[in-house]
Amino acid sequence: TMVSWFVVAVVGVVGVSAGSERDTDAQAVSLKNVGDVQTVYGVLDRILPPAAKAHFTLLIDETNACGKIESAAGAKWCVTLEDVEDGTIKLTGTTAAELTYGIGHYLTQYCNMSIGWKRGGGSNLFLPQTWPKVGGTVVRTRNAPWSYIMNVCTHSYSLVWYSWGDWQEFIDWMSLSGINLYLAMTGQEEVQYKVFEQLGLNDTDIRSWFNGPAFLTWSRGQNEYGNKIAGPLPRSWMKSQWELQKQILERTRGLGMSGQLPGFQGNVPIQLKTIENDSNMTKQGDTGWMDSLDPLYAKICDIWMKILIADFGTDHWYQLDGYFNGGTAPWLAGEETAVSTSGESATPACEWSAEQPNMYLIGCPSSGCTGFATLAEAEAACLASMDCGGITKETSGTTPYQVRAGDEPQKSPAGESAYYITNALDCRVLEDLPMWVARGTEAYTGLNRTDPDAMWSFQGWAFIGWKSVKQAASLKSFIDATPAGKFNVIDMSTNGEGEWKKWNNASFWGANYVWTTLHDFGGTDGLKGDLDRINRIPFDATPAAAGGKPNNVWGTGFTPEGIDQNPVYYEFMLESNWRDAPVVDITEHVVTRSHRRYGLTAPNADVTTAWSLLVESAYAQDLSVQDGTGVPHLGSNEGWSWEADLHTPTPTLCNIWTAWSKLISAAAAVPDATIEPFRYDLVNTGREVLAQLAGPAGKNFTGAMANPNAIDAAKIQATGEFYAQVLNDVDALVGTDTA
Repeated sequence: TMVSWFVVAVVGVVGVSAGSERDTDAQAVSLKNVGDVQTVYGVLDRILPPAAKAHFTLLIDETNACGKIESAAGAKWCVTLEDVEDGTIKLTGTTAAELTYGIGHYLTQYCNMSIGWKRGGGSNLFLPQTWPKVGGTVVRTRNAPWSYIMNVCTHSYSLVWYSWGDWQEFIDWMSLSGINLYLAMTGQEEVQYKVFEQLGLNDTDIRSWFNGPAFLTWSRGQNEYGNKIAGPLPRSWMKSQWELQKQILERTRGLGMSGQLPGFQGNVPIQLKTIENDSNMTKQGDTGWMDSLDPLYAKICDIWMKILIADFGTDHWYQLDGYFNGGTAPWLAGEETAVSTSGESATPACEWSAEQPNMYLIGCPSSGCTGFATLAEAEAACLASMDCGGITKETSGTTPYQVRAGDEPQKSPAGESAYYITNALDCRVLEDLPMWVARGTEAYTGLNRTDPDAMWSFQGWAFIGWKSVKQAASLKSFIDATPAGKFNVIDMSTNGEGEWKKWNNASFWGANYVWTTLHDFGGTDGLKGDLDRINRIPFDATPAAAGGKPNNVWGTGFTPEGIDQNPVYYEFMLESNWRDAPVVDITEHVVTRSHRRYGLTAPNADVTTAWSLLVESAYAQDLSVQDGTGVPHLGSNEGWSWEADLHTPTPTLCNIWTAWSKLISAAAAVPDATIEPFRYDLVNTGREVLAQLAGPAGKNFTGAMANPNAIDAAKIQATGEFYAQVLNDVDALVGTDTA
């Protein structure tokens, strides 16, 4: 029965804790693909003329790539670059991933080249007249085992349209940038088709459940936005993507990368509920949401994993997000609520704020927004509920004191009052939630039964808004349900600040995590990203920052929904995996990069000024992941670029405008002004200026029509013509560059 199984599950995980001290390098060894030298030579063949390959001698030494270098004693993941007497260069890497990064480092830092993604300015690669020396021996070492890229949305919004030729270029860029861990989600629909067909679903039901290519992110997740959007998905497309995935994985494995394959998340076409006569499955539209405690979940996991590994092999990484509780399954009515305790010798008593007049708290705890006649009764009830943050006092009624989940007072238009716990994270004992432990156990064993070396990788977007003690207990329960070292968090803070800092710098209670930054919404292109903030990654993640607790950051990277934008920001982020400390002078670092990107061999004042201004403006601010300047947002702007009068630009926008003018002036000095990296930056900076101008232009136009009783035809004409001209100018400008 469900109850007896639950008891076994809980007993089975007693004593398993992910919070203990661990050697992250030792754990990474078992997950690393070594790759091979010939695949690395293949990268050279694709990015440079044939004569270039003779300049490089490439070796892989898994055990002692850098141990002989005194400055790198004990280093695990590194590459050495050594001058050879005949004028060539020898590179030795721990794996092919370090080796290929070493090539990229040599080309950019010594040969004055640049390497970028195709639609973000591309690369500046060429055959030098004379190959430069490195000056003896140079060692480059990772500060953490993994350099990570991708968000589940990246595949739908950017990569789903890629041919094998496009993927080859993208993989080459990944390898030359040092990336060795990524989401490998291509072709999974064919695997799902085979699984669902084996379970008795017909062709129409399966294909109609999938969304179209641009919306696959939704059907790969929980299908919460619906199914068959731009579908049904053709079987021929599924098969072609399945074949493409095999090519991708073969290439990335040869280059020492590891791909995270998709695990079964518990979402199926709803027809399976009838086929299996499964009363535990919850219907959400045309999707069935399963609880991992349901025996059918385990059955599907086993089928899924066997087909997945048979088709694609495995690097032992599996992306698996969700809560595995069936959404609103029947047994949720009896869901346990861990009781928080306070007043123990090691735990301070919970403290309450003074009454906050004209304020209220949002949300209901799991016990509901229950009302009480007195404040004392409400306080007692709140303290007994781990996810209660305070109390809202209604203005009328016999039970006006209502317990609430929120702990941040909001302005109340109704004249309510609020009281909140000021030290909730300190005064409550964080206890594992048995049902979450049980579900986490089943989620992991669904991987582990087929692959004993399985690593569960959890995309942190699933808990991006979590703050309460109960939410902390829920996540910790998943971690503690998994054997030590087998649960990995992708920390997906939207600005790189670090989700690990939540809950008093909990650092995911000792679980390994990859610290990333996420800035992009569906492939939008606005210039943004605080370089100073991500300059602290991963160096702020120390045991001291975590209150002396283990802080197992074992990777860095980025997780945009779409790529091909803000290359300076993401390149800076990738370099963090290879630094010993934060960059001291970010402006100088970026200016040097821009000269290399444009093929300049001598300082250029205009380029220096342009990028100095951009570092001080666009790349000194974190904005919403969305971009409010698009045409669908008629008459909007992003708030930072214009003063309230909608006619005066802010100093930040003025700096970006001046940077654009300086790039225009620099065109005469660039050796080849048509070089794509320069042209992209020139056009894209201008696009940002015009896009920001479109905001107030649209607002002034719509404002002219706001009062139908006082129409000013001349004003409508003038503002409308100006707005249309700005949009036409944007089209004309971006039409000059294929990116």
